[in-house]
Amino acid sequence: MRDSVRWSVSGLAAVLLTIGMVLTACSSAAPSAASTPAAAATDANGGGGGSGASPNPGGGGSGDTNVTGSIVSSGGYEATWTWQSGNAADVGTGGVTLNSDKGTFGSLSVLADGSIRFASGAPELKSGSYVGAGAQVHMKDASGTQLPCGWTLDNDVTGSDGVVIHLKGTMDIIGTVFGCPA
Repeated sequence: MRDSVRWSVSGLAAVLLTIGMVLTACSSAAPSAASTPAAAATDANGGGGGSGASPNPGGGGSGDTNVTGSIVSSGGYEATWTWQSGNAADVGTGGVTLNSDKGTFGSLSVLADGSIRFASGAPELKSGSYVGAGAQVHMKDASGTQLPCGWTLDNDVTGSDGVVIHLKGTMDIIGTVFGCPA
């Protein structure tokens, strides 16, 4: 009985993550620069957000959420990406909104199966969205369910235009509504 309940919770989490991915992929409306103070400030400094790439202070980023680590991108776009307090930090498809050392925003989602989705509105990145696989996922017991609460990357992601970006680094999500442990 316990295994079937655990499977049901895991199955529900997988369905919710899939729905979130579909909604994110289907969204074509980019937020305006005035939609968030941080986005407006970044755009005023020459950086740029993009669809799925602007901070989301209300969605997942809360006082009891923290994301540790950083990701370095190379190849198609060289930057160091870190999470800032107030940015979104959701397990799975919601992803983590990151700030680069170049003043741009990005969104990184890593699923339990190791699939990777990276998006950024950086002007140099024409595709905007890049996908890959093979991430080392840090599954953690969050409220009785194993969730992808962190990852280690040394992987390529590819855009629809064929541009390849290499992502390397480690990130761990602590907190969120799912209760990822430290």
